[in-house]
Amino acid sequence: MIASMNPFRYSEPVPVEDLINRDDETQKLLRRADESNNSRIVAPRRFGKTSLLRRVMHETRNVGWATVYVDFFGVLTLADISQRIERAYAEQLEGRLASWFAGARRMLRPTLRAGGGPLPGSVEVTLEAQAESPLLDRLALPRRLHERHGTRTLVIFDEFQDVLAATDRADAVIRSEIQHHGDAASYIFAGSHVGMMRELFANPRRAFYGQAAPVELPPLTAEDVAVYIAARFQRTERDIGMALDPLLALAQGHPQRTMLLAHTVWELVPKGESATEETWRAAYERAIHQVSDELRTTWTALSTSNRRVLTAIAENTTALYAAGRRHGGSRGGAVNTAIHGLRDRGEISEDTSTRSGYRLTDPLLAAWIVDGRAGT
Repeated sequence: MIASMNPFRYSEPVPVEDLINRDDETQKLLRRADESNNSRIVAPRRFGKTSLLRRVMHETRNVGWATVYVDFFGVLTLADISQRIERAYAEQLEGRLASWFAGARRMLRPTLRAGGGPLPGSVEVTLEAQAESPLLDRLALPRRLHERHGTRTLVIFDEFQDVLAATDRADAVIRSEIQHHGDAASYIFAGSHVGMMRELFANPRRAFYGQAAPVELPPLTAEDVAVYIAARFQRTERDIGMALDPLLALAQGHPQRTMLLAHTVWELVPKGESATEETWRAAYERAIHQVSDELRTTWTALSTSNRRVLTAIAENTTALYAAGRRHGGSRGGAVNTAIHGLRDRGEISEDTSTRSGYRLTDPLLAAWIVDGRAGT
C-alpha cells in the first residue's frame, strides 16, 4: 500500500481482504450453502451486507462453485427481474461456464415488456402471466448448469424485498422454480428493509415462509475495529493516537460510519505524526458536514411522531415513553406505532443497554440529532 494513500474506503463495499472479522457469519453461510440450505441476511443499508456477500462468493468460487449475485434494487416488473438475472449470469460466469451460458442464452424466451401507458386490469393480469415464463427460464439456469456440467451454484438475491414491486406474488413465482433445485443451487436472500423481509420469510401466508434461516449482522466489536484502524494508520506511517477512543465510542461498530470517521481522521494526520484531541474534533465536524444533506433527507422523510421517538432514543436520557411526552408526544400507542415503523425501516434496533431499549442504527444521525439538528 502506498504510504500517502488513505486506506479507509467508505463509499463502496470493502475488498474481501479488508473485511473486518465476520468470520462466524461467513462460515455459517458457507456451511448452509454446502448443505443445500438457504439463508437470509437482513441488515440496514451500509451495514456490511455486500462486503460479507463478496467474501462468501470468493470462498465459494475457490471450491469450484459458480456464483451469481443479482441486485433487485428498484425493479418494477417481472421483466426487470428476468433481465437482472440474465445480466448477472452474462457478466459473472467465467471460462467454460460463460461459454455454456452464451449458448443457453439463445434458447431463453424473450422478456415481455408493456409500454404506452396505463392498461386495463384484465390486460395487466394477462401480461403478468405471460411474463412469468421468461422469468422461470432464467430461474432454472442453476438446474440446467448442474445437469450439463455438474457444477453447483450459489445464487445471491440482494434487495430481495423489491421483487414485490413487480407483483405481490413474485415470491411465489420464484419459489415455484427454485424449490426443485436440490443440490444444484443454494440461495442467499439479502435485504435492507427489515419489515418487508420479515413479511416475506416470517409470514406463514408467504411462499418463502421458513425457507431461509436468518443470519444476523451485529455491529463490529470495538476490539476488532481498534486493531484494524491502528494497523492501517501504522502501515501508512501515522498514529491514530487520541482519536481512537472517541471514534470507537461514536461509531458504535457501524461498518460504513467507522470507515468514514477513520478516513476523515487520517486525512488530518500528517505523515509521521499522531492524532490529537483537536484532530478528532476537527474530523468529527468534517464528517458531520459531509453527511449533513443525507441526514437532513432522512429526517425530513419521517413523520413528526417518528422524529419525536427518534430524538428520545438518540438523547437516551429518560425512559422512552416519558421522553416521548417531553418531546410533544402523548399516547403510548403512537409511540409503539413509531417504534414499529422505525424498526421496519432499519432506523433503530433493540439495545437493552440503553434507557429506551433501542438505539439508532446510524450513530452520526444520533449525534446530529443530539447536537440540535443544525447544519455545519
